[in-house]
Amino acid sequence: MEGPSVAEMVAAARAARPDLALDEAAFRRFLRARPGRLEPAARAHAGDLALAFACTRGDATALRALENDHLARMAEILPARYRAEASEVAQMLRDRLLVQSKIQDFTGRGDLRSWLRVAAVRVALNLERRKRREVALPEEHALEDRAAFDLELAHLKRRYRREFKEAFTAALAVLEPRARNLLRQHYLDGLTMDAVARLYRVHRITVVRWMNEARTSLAKETRRELRARLRVDKHELESILRLIESQIDVTLRAFLG
Repeated sequence: MEGPSVAEMVAAARAARPDLALDEAAFRRFLRARPGRLEPAARAHAGDLALAFACTRGDATALRALENDHLARMAEILPARYRAEASEVAQMLRDRLLVQSKIQDFTGRGDLRSWLRVAAVRVALNLERRKRREVALPEEHALEDRAAFDLELAHLKRRYRREFKEAFTAALAVLEPRARNLLRQHYLDGLTMDAVARLYRVHRITVVRWMNEARTSLAKETRRELRARLRVDKHELESILRLIESQIDVTLRAFLG
């Protein structure tokens, strides 16, 4: 049996999700990018494909639907053995789907809820394995490690203060205006992600994604600028960069003031 055409899928999606404002040309490209041909069963899941597509575009209605219908109901989706971790699994899955844009991998071969259940179980399994591997350090060892870290950071800040200030300032200057504003509003003005989302009239998840992108761009550009300014061996440069990036929240508050 031949699968539906793209035009038929668009019509089915509009009928199933009239609440979503679909950009038809972009949605058609999204459908054509699905692995393999659209299968006969895909028509039944056209509404789910529309929801996944709208989420990739940061559509507030779609993001609310994904949250309320699926992520907020993670305890219902997960098998019983993982339900105690439902909140943590939901947060990790939220990050994968929206911040890492993995929701665009949904193909429509089955319904979205089943696809999310498989993804959630994988997250739960990874979480379970990670917790098994974790070995808590004795408190005195943790304090010793922290003290050593602080001493090394203080030394590097004193030694390379001028170069770092120049590099960080240059990196901030080349950020897009929205990215700089987001960082100022969060780190300097103290606005929460929810408050910033209300300010821009977007979903909180969109703001989280924007913020992560801004921080990543800033760290990448700072690294590039520092490499051009410092004349140190590779090992010392990597130590400097790791320490600086681990303290980027404190650094942002200092430099954005």
